[in-house]
Amino acid sequence: MIKYEKLENHVFVTKLAGFEHSKYIQYNETESKVRDDDIPLVQGQNIRNGNFVEKYNYYISKEISDNLSRSKLDKICILIPYVGSNLGEVGIFYHPYDCHMASNIAKIELIDDYFDIEYLKYYLQSPVGQGYLFIEKQGSAQPNITMQSIRNTLVLDKSKSEQTKIARILKEIDDKININFQIKNTLEEMMKTLYQRWFLEFEFPNEKGKPYKSSGGKMVWNSELKKEIPGCWKVLDLKNILNVITGKEDANFSTKNGKYSFFTCSNDILKCDTPAFRGKAILIAGNGDFNVKYFDGEFNAYQRTYVLIPKEEKYIGEIYINSINTINKFKKGSNGSIVKFITKGDVENIKILVPDNEILLLELNKILNIVQNYKNENEKLIELRNDLLPMLMNGQINVDDVQI
Repeated sequence: MIKYEKLENHVFVTKLAGFEHSKYIQYNETESKVRDDDIPLVQGQNIRNGNFVEKYNYYISKEISDNLSRSKLDKICILIPYVGSNLGEVGIFYHPYDCHMASNIAKIELIDDYFDIEYLKYYLQSPVGQGYLFIEKQGSAQPNITMQSIRNTLVLDKSKSEQTKIARILKEIDDKININFQIKNTLEEMMKTLYQRWFLEFEFPNEKGKPYKSSGGKMVWNSELKKEIPGCWKVLDLKNILNVITGKEDANFSTKNGKYSFFTCSNDILKCDTPAFRGKAILIAGNGDFNVKYFDGEFNAYQRTYVLIPKEEKYIGEIYINSINTINKFKKGSNGSIVKFITKGDVENIKILVPDNEILLLELNKILNIVQNYKNENEKLIELRNDLLPMLMNGQINVDDVQI
């Protein structure tokens, strides 16, 4: 027989009150620490994909935080953005140091040991848990989760040992995802550093293994780039090595259980049932987040997403890094105004440096391919976790039968 336990019987749920934010936080927050003991403000953006992200936009004084003890983060707890950014995400604040809640976060503190906090996090992430969180969702223009809907959540009543086993299985998968993500980020930074060193500073190894430019390599002035480049290198516009095209689909082309990746202007990659492109491609979001992605395989794309498939694969790594650098410059014009969209001409005129030694290009490609392998592995792990999560919670799968 399936049993449930009401969440509010075992937790304390609260948020920063609106008047507290207006009176104490709003006019005292700073974008960086003013005093050594200033407290970071935790916002919705700090809870992403079940994780707590230690990246802060604002700080307040310890004195103000101490006077708002109810909304201070001074112990391990669960955090849920209840309005705005990352609405309904669930993450654990492990209390590496004191922080304070901003105005769009709810916290859940355990008041006894009835629930394993990791189990509770995963339960609230599951379709059942999310259903309870959103059952009293309010607001049409800006929906929000009420504190009462959190308190009224009914949690599957399992023994503490079974809770711990379920949490351990799911956490093993998440830990692997996070490790892969960190490795991917490190490799991308290595790739950017290599590009900076070889293609911007021109300190690639010469025939003697010495840095080219500082070892007296021949340099010539290039009027297009307005800088010196190696004498044997060429400069091409992106349109010289590929055809800049866009996707043809609307945003609603995506499907929940599609087989193929569907690229829009969002950072997230959706799914669809029908591909339109195949190969190694760079995807540039023409508006919105202005992000740049690399993909290898069959996929489809939104109308405002530029699809770059070079005629020769050797250029793919340089196109990826150079597109990121160039798009970042496009985000703001020379007068500081925000660019609302990127045109086809902007993309076609991205400059590509062509070295005389193809190995320089291939080294970038090697790193990019390894990065993609980690992304592919994480996609499979996320799919596995998302499949296991509801089945472990509702008993479709016996926890002792799962091997990771």
